[in-house]
Amino acid sequence: MEAEREFSHAFEQYSDELFRHAALRLRDRERAVELTQECFLKVWDYTKKGGTIEQLRPFLYRTLRHLIIDEYRKKKSVSLEAMVESYDGEVEDLLPSDDSNTLERAFDRFDGARVLEALTRLQEPYRESVTMRYVDGLSPQEIAEAIGESENVVSVRVHRGLKKLKEMMEPTDHE
Repeated sequence: MEAEREFSHAFEQYSDELFRHAALRLRDRERAVELTQECFLKVWDYTKKGGTIEQLRPFLYRTLRHLIIDEYRKKKSVSLEAMVESYDGEVEDLLPSDDSNTLERAFDRFDGARVLEALTRLQEPYRESVTMRYVDGLSPQEIAEAIGESENVVSVRVHRGLKKLKEMMEPTDHE
């Protein structure tokens, strides 16, 4: 009973951010919902079979990551442009909702949407690391646990990814 309550709390706490992560990485919003749910079912089954989890949040991300990789393998490769074009909503919809309606917050949301769009053009594994760090809010240690790399590798990927994003966001002389 206690385990069910904890798991229910974890679903309430992490399902939105896991969905956003999946939606950013997949081209199909409905499939992102399905994989998020499948992630929780797999983790629940794992715990019911006696598996132990030290830190739930990174474990959920690692499970979701494996499901997304499996999804990529099924569908083969799809260009990032096609992913962005086929997304039904606005990239801005993936940002957390904001109750304020000030001009400053509108600029922040616009800039956030531009960054998220640029993020879809960032190469893997930088995109995954930057997304997990700044969109999902995971610590480098949690990311390392989720993707099976060292904290140092994660930190380097985040740093390089941010540098590449900055370059992508800077106006060029051709614009």
